[in-house]
Amino acid sequence: MPSSNSIVVLILVLIAPGLRAAAQDRPLTSTANGQASTTFRARRDRAMHTAPNALVLVRSRSSAMADNQDGFRQDAAFYYLTGLENAAGALLLMDSRRHESWLFVPPPGQLRRFGGLMHPPYGYVETGQASAGRLGLDHVVFWDEFAAFVDRRLAEDPSLTILGPFSSGTFSMPPAALTGHNEVRLWESTVRARWPKAQFGPMPDPIALRAIKDPDEVAALRRVAGSSSAALRAGLAALRPGRRQRDAEVDVVAACVRAGAEGVSFWPWLMTGSNSDIASAIQSLADYRFLDRTMRAGELARVDVGCAQDHYEGDVGRTAPVNGRFDQGQREAWDMFIAAYRAGLDAMKPGRTSKDVFAAWQHEFERQRLQLKTSFGKRTAEVALSTEGSKFWQMHGVGLQNAEGLIETLTPGQVLAFEPILTVNGVGLYLEDMILVTPGGAEVLTKGLPYTSFEIEASMRRRR
Repeated sequence: MPSSNSIVVLILVLIAPGLRAAAQDRPLTSTANGQASTTFRARRDRAMHTAPNALVLVRSRSSAMADNQDGFRQDAAFYYLTGLENAAGALLLMDSRRHESWLFVPPPGQLRRFGGLMHPPYGYVETGQASAGRLGLDHVVFWDEFAAFVDRRLAEDPSLTILGPFSSGTFSMPPAALTGHNEVRLWESTVRARWPKAQFGPMPDPIALRAIKDPDEVAALRRVAGSSSAALRAGLAALRPGRRQRDAEVDVVAACVRAGAEGVSFWPWLMTGSNSDIASAIQSLADYRFLDRTMRAGELARVDVGCAQDHYEGDVGRTAPVNGRFDQGQREAWDMFIAAYRAGLDAMKPGRTSKDVFAAWQHEFERQRLQLKTSFGKRTAEVALSTEGSKFWQMHGVGLQNAEGLIETLTPGQVLAFEPILTVNGVGLYLEDMILVTPGGAEVLTKGLPYTSFEIEASMRRRR
């Protein structure tokens, strides 16, 4: 068995591999956006309340460079509980039995630097009680105190459970099976090896903790909805036959930045023709060229976009004709789709479930199907009323991440994306808005966007 010191070194390496931080002359000693440290302390209190008798571990982003194409993105759970937007290689430990929050951070100069030329890294957090007080934490200490702290607490109270981003209470994956697994699973394996007799389990669901937005979060999401709406309008205007999808997607990225956002919440999906089928579009995430193709007249496009602003992420979209005009069948199908969408919106009330909303959505297709005239319209109603109609249909949360889990029961304070999706004859039909659940119903945050076929056509004409 390796020594305790070598295990601690391995833990630290796994917490912060390959950090390539930007230069900064001062350590981080305050939370982001001017939010009071009491906000983050209250969030940690809720987390500890849901996990009594536990040591809850929440990691920051370990690397400043990995998967970082448009700016540093802090781990959502870590940011939600600390407000530290740029801390890298840090570990939050919430001791729910003692109701204390500890932050373990790397010492300055101990993280690798890009080219060896960087000054104290941007992600450095100052230790000591003065720093802890400013951050609303109980203690901020260096990494090398982590293992000794856990040893001490487990000796004092062997009933404590270590909770974190762990798969389950048991972990039987041998080292060979970890090959190819992500850093979180490797870190879990190391921590379990260091404390083999401890009890382990998954931390309180971070999505559930964030489900109800506080007023500051709602205000941020209103800003995100505004910038994301501007990006959607840019995406509609970018469609035209003979143009590459990738070329049009750049217009969306530029629109996010011009609207005040830091960037995009995900790379835009301007998926045309057969790419508009959600089953195909998903494959773009594993494709080097992102399913890039040249748009063609007569095709429909899935315009699915979102902007990242003030740490929150948007998600909004429409289906639109590449050449700026729906044909007769597309128009009939789309306007029926819109009517069903509005029926779903009307059904959104506190206490209602996603099944209630889906039933109202589906009822509109049933109501209209006998008066349809085109084959594409009839086929759309047929698909909507079949088991295929619910295959990808969803309402999911929106917040620090653009998709924060499915919404089952509507509750005031939730912000969600209402996202019905159908594939008809290999073509995708899709619509999405960001919505705030209020005591009286649903408020659409992505305001001023077109819905009907004529509205979408008019919007595209104005902006080309």
